[in-house]
Amino acid sequence: MHIFSVLLIIMLAACSSKQDEVVVSKPVCDLAYSSYQATVTGYCQEAAADLPESLDIINKSITIKPLDEISEVFWFNKKMKYSLIKQEASAPLIFIIAGTGASYDSVKMLSLQKSFFQQGYHVISLSSPTFANFIVNSPNTQYMPGDLAHDAEYLYQVMNLVWAQVQAQDAVEALSFSLTGYSLGGAHSAFIALLDEEKQAFNFEKVLLINPPVSLYNSVSILDNYFDLGENRPAAVAMFDDIFSRFSIAYSAQRSSKFDQGSIFSLFKNVALTEAELKLLIGASFRIASSDMIFAIDVSFNTGAITYKNHRISKLESLTHSLQRASDITFGDYFDRAMLPRAQREDASITKADLIERYSLHAIEDYLTASDKIYLVTNQDDIILQAGEVEYLQSIFTDRAKIFPRGGHCGNLDRLSFVEHLQTTFQGGLN
Repeated sequence: MHIFSVLLIIMLAACSSKQDEVVVSKPVCDLAYSSYQATVTGYCQEAAADLPESLDIINKSITIKPLDEISEVFWFNKKMKYSLIKQEASAPLIFIIAGTGASYDSVKMLSLQKSFFQQGYHVISLSSPTFANFIVNSPNTQYMPGDLAHDAEYLYQVMNLVWAQVQAQDAVEALSFSLTGYSLGGAHSAFIALLDEEKQAFNFEKVLLINPPVSLYNSVSILDNYFDLGENRPAAVAMFDDIFSRFSIAYSAQRSSKFDQGSIFSLFKNVALTEAELKLLIGASFRIASSDMIFAIDVSFNTGAITYKNHRISKLESLTHSLQRASDITFGDYFDRAMLPRAQREDASITKADLIERYSLHAIEDYLTASDKIYLVTNQDDIILQAGEVEYLQSIFTDRAKIFPRGGHCGNLDRLSFVEHLQTTFQGGLN
């Protein structure tokens, strides 16, 4: 697992640096562009936006369910964590929801926090329902994370609770509410917006979906295929070892041991990863996140898939075997062996095709088409979208859609053109 960890650090640090659009106003890096490169290192061929260097982030936590219902192995996760960034006076407030397996303080979330705070918003950031801290603390005990409609219900509950908390503890006053999320968080935002039409706790002024999947099943299948341990384990492991070795050589050859964005881009340039190797890194990163999710689900739901059923794991117990088993499970396996059977226990008539449809934007297509407050931004070369899905999104959102030509998957969140588009979309919130 140490190889995964080191490369994941490289990828996350790189993603926090440089990322954006098609107009190359100022060269930032000289890496050869591809949608995979942009996804891993950010769209560094375009200049970054002028965003705050730092933020006064208030890291917060809230008790959602009784502590004795949380397994001892999650002793460090016994409150749900989130963050608040507040303006000095009354201001519009925006909720941001993280992508698959990501926390409220991930690097992509930080880019979005800076953009919206700079525009004058209070910002509340929430982890994905597929992130371990959310899973462990969620009031959900029935539905597997990934069920978009039910995920939205639990996110909505949490949003109400944290909004009440920041009012009481931090004296936050909101003039209006908006909502956004990237990747899976973008899809969640759409379902939350629909739920809020009924509940009307927030009456969101604007909702922005950033690089969402059209079909959760389609998108994760793409990412699963990038890291094939089932059919091609020896080749995948050999390629991974070779990448790690080349990174080590390139890093040791640097004059400085400093690990900043300049050295990261130098590493990627000198290592010269192929498309296949970039895809492997993307797939490995996704597999690490999904393994963490599957372990948290298995313990919290007592499914007995990778841990012993009805066994309470102590905080000192070795988890190596369980995590190794989790790393071999693809999202397709999770869908077929966990999500589908649980759904069919509720309704025996549900088919796999039905569930795939339910876990997609197709399920709420009429609402997305009709609502004039829901906007979309994505990239033409987003790697998690299958052929025809960009065109589908354009047909649904029409003039509420912005499709940038380049940027891969979430590779341009801190780029100049992306941030300018956010300002154009959300400027009404400051009126």
